[in-house]
Order: sequence, then C-alpha cells, then structure tokens
Amino acid sequence: MDSHEALDVARTRWRAAEERLYPTLIADPAAGARAVDAIRQLLVELRRHGSDLAGLLATAADPRALVAPLSLPCNEFPVEMLVGVACGARLREIVADQDHRRIEQLIARGVAAGATWVVLDGPDDPDALTEGRHVIVHVTSRTVLTATVDPWTDDQPYELHVLPSAGDPLARRFGDRAEWLDEFRLCRRDVETLHGDPDRTGATRTGAR
Repeated sequence: MDSHEALDVARTRWRAAEERLYPTLIADPAAGARAVDAIRQLLVELRRHGSDLAGLLATAADPRALVAPLSLPCNEFPVEMLVGVACGARLREIVADQDHRRIEQLIARGVAAGATWVVLDGPDDPDALTEGRHVIVHVTSRTVLTATVDPWTDDQPYELHVLPSAGDPLARRFGDRAEWLDEFRLCRRDVETLHGDPDRTGATRTGAR
C-alpha cells in the first residue's frame, strides 16, 4: 500500500470515528464534554509529533503510545475512537496549512510574472468548464473568485463565489451559462478597477492542483 492509499484508508477510519462519537455529544452532553476535552489534549500531542502527513500516519498507528503520557478525563470511549477523531482534526489542519503555503507560492510566482490573477484550481478560463470549478486569486487584494459547474443540479447548475480578503463573501447561482460567465467577468473587472491594477497581465497559470 502506497502513502496515498494509506492516507485514504486512515481518513476513512478517522471519519468513521467522528460519526460514532457525534451521537453521544447529543445524547450525553456530560460524557461528550469529557470526550471533547480528551480530543483537545490528543490534538495538542499530535501537533508535537510534527506537521507532515507521513508523521501523522506513523503516530496514529500506535494509539496507545500516543495516549500513554496523557491523563485523559474520559473512560467512556475506546482510545482508538478518540485518537481517530483527533487525527481527523489534525489531518484537516495539516492539509489547510499545506494549501495555504501552496497558494502563497503561486501568488509569489504571479507577482514575479506581473500577473493580475493567478489560477489556483481548474482550467485557465471558466468558459472551459463543463463540471468542477475554476478558482483564481487577485494578486493585489487576495480576492478569490470561484466559478463552479454542477451538471447534476437541474435548475441552477452554475455558481459564482466572491471571497474578498476583508468583508463579506458573496454567492450567486445561475440557470443560464452565458449570464454566469458574464457575471464572473464583470466581478473580475470590478475587482481590478477597485484595486487599480496598472498594466498587468491577465490570469497566469503558475500552477494548479
């Protein structure tokens, strides 16, 4: 089993642990509070074991060793379940940190190239989308525009999200593809006008997932 397969298996197991715990949080709030406290302690311990996925998998392979130095306030739940929930939370932290660093690297390359926008995900232009998403970030303001197509949504399969670095996000759905594309391009121009981008290039593909 390679590292990607091992991570997929672990992610499934950790998600199952979360699903087993959640009903207790509702049915027995006192026990749930003790479980949450234990998970917080485990999460702190996991952070001490490094910030990469391989390290997380290695640590998770021996739940008893992870728990040994701790005084957990919870005996109602299996150790493996509590560790699984904590590992799931730590996985999300690591992935978010990796994604943040990846975006910062892409923006830095965009700045060096004199780009106005950097493509973070999907094709170079939303016009190429038949399913999935096109995500770009404005280099100057860090405003993120996301155009999404969900062909399984019958009435309004097109969606547009505007996420400014400061301020409230906006979201709209569209039934008409042309209207959706027009609105996306209008939002893009509005961001450029608002932040006064002089003589820069358009969206550049400095990398994408």
